[in-house]
Amino acid sequence: MNPQKFTYKTYGRIFVQKEEDIVAVEAIIHELDEFEYEYLPSNLITVYRPNASMVYLHKFEIDKIALTEKCWQAGIWIWCVDNQPEY
Repeated sequence: MNPQKFTYKTYGRIFVQKEEDIVAVEAIIHELDEFEYEYLPSNLITVYRPNASMVYLHKFEIDKIALTEKCWQAGIWIWCVDNQPEY
């Protein structure tokens, strides 16, 4: 297991600060890894709110550290949450 990537077949969420950041983060994911972009769950990225539900990640395994660094460089606050594997 690579701690830099989302855990395979688990639940998680990518939180941003503003609604308009969702599209920007999707574009950054596409730029970082076109292959993984195809596995991006449609509702994975959301504006942060307490008690938000997690989303099943299936095969989405983007490098969380590279994504966070790229977003912060673009001035986008991001928080990648990764829960424990389901099995």
